[in-house]
Amino acid sequence: MLIAGCGQTLVDLLTNRLTEAGLIGDFTVGLLAPREIKKDLQNQIALILYRIDVDPTRRHVALTRATPAAPARTAMGLDLHYLLAVWGKGSAAGEQVTLGHCMEILDRYAVISGPLLSSAYTWDPTDTLKVCFDTVSVEDMWRLWEGIDAAYQLSVPYLVRTALLTPVESVDAGIADTRTLVFAGGVAA
Repeated sequence: MLIAGCGQTLVDLLTNRLTEAGLIGDFTVGLLAPREIKKDLQNQIALILYRIDVDPTRRHVALTRATPAAPARTAMGLDLHYLLAVWGKGSAAGEQVTLGHCMEILDRYAVISGPLLSSAYTWDPTDTLKVCFDTVSVEDMWRLWEGIDAAYQLSVPYLVRTALLTPVESVDAGIADTRTLVFAGGVAA
């Protein structure tokens, strides 16, 4: 599982579900880097990856072996922090309606696995993404948009976990030989 694969999975999910429901209209769904946000964005549903953290609960995820004789594998688990934002060309109400549809989709598909994962990337059979609202204070949201160097846009923070980096062969640590010395009256016993 790759970071880009997680983002593309969200783009594919939103695009497919909005299209199926006849709600996509003139909008396009895409991943945007903060530097790509311009004042003249129109009809854009954007997922903006603004922070990556190591998942504190799954730092080194043990993966299933490819074959019984294959070496054990681990991968680093990551938390991906996205902003979901909508830029329309019409009214603010239209942007809010579209944002609401996107939020409903991400709520309905809070656990993404199997065929819902982007076919453009290679996935482990056990790969699963969990999508949930992220907690960002109003002050932090303002600072975030100020750091992006763009005008504030109504947006919703999301947390996607656990994204896994490319698996590596795990190395079993050898057993450490420890000894405890007990001192009795200044003489080792």
